[in-house]
Amino acid sequence: MTIHRNASLLHPLYLIIFGLKYLKMPIFIFLMTFLVIYRANASVIYQTDPLNFTTHDQSMWGNGNALVYEDSFFLGQTWNNSTVGYGTIIGGISETTVATNPSWWAWKACVSTFGWFCPSEPEKNNIVAVLDTRTGATVDFTTSGKMGLEFGYTINSGSVDASANFLASAVLPSNNPAEQEFFNLNPNSQLAGGEISTQSPEAEAYISAIAELSGSVTGTACLIANGCMTGSAQLPTIDVNQKIIVLDPNSLKILPDLPAPLPDPLAELSLLNQALTLEGTLTPIATAPFVAPGFKLSTAFGTIVDTTPTGTPELEVEVASIEAQLPNISTSGGVVGNMITSSGRDDIIKARIDLDGIASMYGIPPLGLGLSLVDIAGFKIGARFDALDIDAGPDLGITQDFELSPTLMVNLAFSNPILIAGLEGLHSSWQGQWDMLPSFALLKSTTFSPTFWLDTMLTNSLGLDLGLTGTMDLFKLGAGVSVAGIDLLSIGPISLNEILGFGNELFSTDKLLLPIVDNSFVLSGFNDIKAASFTIGVPEPTSILLFVCGLIPLLFVRHRKVRRLGEQLIC
Repeated sequence: MTIHRNASLLHPLYLIIFGLKYLKMPIFIFLMTFLVIYRANASVIYQTDPLNFTTHDQSMWGNGNALVYEDSFFLGQTWNNSTVGYGTIIGGISETTVATNPSWWAWKACVSTFGWFCPSEPEKNNIVAVLDTRTGATVDFTTSGKMGLEFGYTINSGSVDASANFLASAVLPSNNPAEQEFFNLNPNSQLAGGEISTQSPEAEAYISAIAELSGSVTGTACLIANGCMTGSAQLPTIDVNQKIIVLDPNSLKILPDLPAPLPDPLAELSLLNQALTLEGTLTPIATAPFVAPGFKLSTAFGTIVDTTPTGTPELEVEVASIEAQLPNISTSGGVVGNMITSSGRDDIIKARIDLDGIASMYGIPPLGLGLSLVDIAGFKIGARFDALDIDAGPDLGITQDFELSPTLMVNLAFSNPILIAGLEGLHSSWQGQWDMLPSFALLKSTTFSPTFWLDTMLTNSLGLDLGLTGTMDLFKLGAGVSVAGIDLLSIGPISLNEILGFGNELFSTDKLLLPIVDNSFVLSGFNDIKAASFTIGVPEPTSILLFVCGLIPLLFVRHRKVRRLGEQLIC
């Protein structure tokens, strides 16, 4: 909390010097009295520290917490500061005390020869001789780590995380209000920042490989009569958390989130995410015209739904495809005006017509062909090349738009009961919107203690959108081996567009929006913040007395001037 006072136009030191030099003492006393009262009543700006409110895991469908279940367990080894040593050091350090005074050695010889006839024992002047016989070397590895598999799951009914940052200020009275005189604090609040992130309903189970390793190595080497030397260094750190299998309602993914240029995921098996592909086929035959035209309708699993009698190898021209999936929408956003907003969408159905494939059915040479070497019971080996691949079709998706409208609220506690405009009697607290503080009146000096909280309204707008999208790829090549829709070996598809670094979108129409529901409710879970207090006083009797005392000398001065003027007139 910060408080700013308005600076006086005249510094007190200047007034004192001016008063003592140029003014008479009564006028000087009045100015000093006025200055005391003026400085005591300088206006004050009350400014809070940043007010940061947050909430987590709230439901996107209504007031209350979202249903979020998540758990995991680890199967493997965990260790902390484990030390393993290699090598050995033999020998040790010994100390021998040696007398260095020759007189002591002479005395020692005398005693051994003549006994008690010798003089008294002189000082030894001992020194300690150190003999270091250590030799060898050791290496110690100290490590901490975690190695194994983590099994976990997450179930989310649809959650919202949000934050809102406010600044609040008020203008305290420039003059201490009189007793029972109403005044207003002219409060103001500002939404200074905020974020919102959402996750649509999801369910996921996973298996992750975890490899964490950190530590240090310490080495010691010793040589006879030369002592030992010790050094240490940090080992390279390993921190790997790679998901091996991820299962959600749409698909089973194997090794997702691999770094480029590896495919993402390495393999995927569709579940509720289903696709149908219609292809025209040409199969070589022994008799004229030596090729048999036909068609093939297959699923993402590689299962053939319907087909004309064909064999392998065969040439394939893609005609059309349709894909359906469960949407998975996550959004994030920030402050727009006085609201915090975010938006997101995902496809439900994507239908495509291969325009160059359709054209080949009407005599135009095909610009793209697929070759199936093996296509038996879901096991497929094939390749495809498109000199030009143009696809177009409708996209049906689901959209979610979120608008969070936060309002700064306050609970004001008063150290002494006060009057509040529009309310009867005395009150010890008031609660409501900070920007709508009523007028107050004090009976004596009072401390105001604010506790801030948020009143927030979240609107979740759910709808459908329908649009038309066209794509174009140049020189697209792909090949692979798959079983039941799972790619065992995959190359591409890669196109010239991708190599040159530009997208393949040919056109995209404006989407037709079809609102389904707008759901508005109070978003709860935000924390309360107790801000710094401020005090507003009422005029003390001593201040009034000082002012009166300042006027009394002026009255004497004016009376003296009137009397002198009368004497002059009489004379």
